[in-house]
Formats: sequence, C-alpha cells, structure tokens
Amino acid sequence: MKVYGICPASCGEFVQGILEDEEYLSSYAIDMFSIASLEEKQININLGPNKSRKALEKVFERFNIPLKESKNISLYIKSNIPVGKGMASSTADIGATIRATLSLMNKDLSNEEISLIASEIEPTDSILLYENSIFNPVNGRVKKYLSALEDAKVIILEPDEVLETSIIRSNPNYLDIKLENRAVINQSFDLLEEGLKENDLSLIGKACTLSSLANENIHKKPYLNEILEISNKMGAYGVNIAHSGTVIGILLHKNMDHERIIANLEESSLSNYYKKVHVSKIMGHKEREEIEWNMLKTLR
Repeated sequence: MKVYGICPASCGEFVQGILEDEEYLSSYAIDMFSIASLEEKQININLGPNKSRKALEKVFERFNIPLKESKNISLYIKSNIPVGKGMASSTADIGATIRATLSLMNKDLSNEEISLIASEIEPTDSILLYENSIFNPVNGRVKKYLSALEDAKVIILEPDEVLETSIIRSNPNYLDIKLENRAVINQSFDLLEEGLKENDLSLIGKACTLSSLANENIHKKPYLNEILEISNKMGAYGVNIAHSGTVIGILLHKNMDHERIIANLEESSLSNYYKKVHVSKIMGHKEREEIEWNMLKTLR
C-alpha cells in the first residue's frame, strides 16, 4: 500500500531579513506541489532525494523507532516545482516526505513540529505552516502568525539561472549585510502585517517591494527596476523576490488581467533573461487545505 504527503511551493518571500538580531521571513503558498509517496518493499528500494530521506529518518527518530525499520521503505518524489530558483522546492520535498511518513506510521505532528524537524536538515521555509507567519528559517520557529491573503495571484518571472540557498548563506558577511537592511525590513514586516490583516494588496505590495530593493546588496536581481516600472505602469500591487533564489513575482488581485502584463514583459528586453513567465494562484490556508485534501483523495 502506498501513502502520500503533499506540500506546495512558494514564489520566494513577501519579506525576509533581520528582526531583533535574528533572521525571519514570511512566504506564501502557491498552487505548485511536491508529492511524496512511500511504499514498503522487499526489493528495488528507492531511497529518494538525500534531504527527503533524512526527513523520513528523522520522523522515525522522533518516535523512537529504530532506523533499521525504515530500510525497506521506498521513497518517490513527484514535483512540478522548479529547483534552485527560490521556490522552496527542497522544503516542499522535505515537508511532503514528513507528512507521508506520518501517514505510513499512523502518527501525527503539528505543523510547528514538522517545521522544527525540517529546520534540522537545512534552513527551511514557512510554507510548512498553513497560516502566514513571521518565521525563523534557521530554527524553524514562529515569531508571529499573520492573517491569510485572499483573492490574489502572482506572475512568476523565472530565469534559467539557479542559485542554491547555501551559496548565499556561505558569504562570511551575510549577516552583517542583512543587518544593514534592518530598519527597512522592520518597516516591511509592519506593512505586511497590516496589509494581511486588512487584506490590502497595496500595503502588502509595498512591503514586498521594499524588501526586494533592500536585498539588492545581498543578491542583485537582473532587471528588477524594469520589472518594478512595468508593475507600476500596469497597475500591479508590487514585486516580491526569492531573497536567496532567482525568481521574481508580481502581485495581482485574482481578477486582474495578467495576460496584458505578461505581454508587456515579453516585449521588454528582460524577456531574454526571464525566459519563462507563468501565473500561479496564491492560496490562503483554508483553500490550501481543500486543494491538498482533494489531491490526496485522487491519489488514493
């Protein structure tokens, strides 16, 4: 019998930076997914991706089950999330694997506990939580829960270029540079919290844009100013980035004409770099739960 776990992607983060001398981020879930499937087998065991295998083993350790009992579990990952672009592909694989492992073992953990396990493998993302939050990616702890974002979508500009999070973090000056942005990041988190509370895309977009521009001293995004100019001209609400990745998102209300904006983007020289442009729904936690539940029913 196969069991499954699901976790979505994110198009980067609303905001990411230093608060009170610790790193925090707030990301959002979009309708792209990693699906982990587990099956007990005697032969032809597929170990799956290394990080996901570690996640499986950590769940066994969490419940004091000998690791030898995990050796006959075959792990497969199916995902439509781009890798190395800052869309939380690793976090999604790890989260999906943890949930599948819990299903196999008929055990349960809170989303907060799942985040803690994931953070032991690598710096993680807040999409393991169903609610928006201000979240520490290094230790997997929640500083504060935020309101849901309803009725929004994002145009994703995706280049061929990939960037591993570990490369950004390996810079010996990483935290010092982040500290330089502390004032604007505080402002960005405040705007984000207010915007989510009021479901005000203008405030949310402003928060994202401020954080995106602040991050230029850490990792420059080609054509960011041009994308901001088109976003403003076309009436979009703001631009967010993958702070340690390569994708850029343009935030829209769900009823806005994204095809008109994409046409403008494709007419610009930036299309030579951002060769793939696509649209995703931003999921509030209730909508996400419903979508994932329906996916699981289909898989079973």
